[in-house]
Amino acid sequence: MSALHRRIQDQQMRACQLVGVLEALEIIDNENVAPNAVTALIGAALNIAVEINSALDSVNLPEGGDA
Repeated sequence: MSALHRRIQDQQMRACQLVGVLEALEIIDNENVAPNAVTALIGAALNIAVEINSALDSVNLPEGGDA
């Protein structure tokens, strides 16, 4: 597996985790419970999104290899 393929696979996993965080956030927010948890989940989602964005930025992608 090429470095680029591994990078893409890792980011797909992080995106899946982001979906889980956002789904949990939606449920908690709809139930109007645990406002502190909502704030914490927003922070976690933002951190994951920033990580994915940075990892997929073309200047950070591994060079060469088969995709």
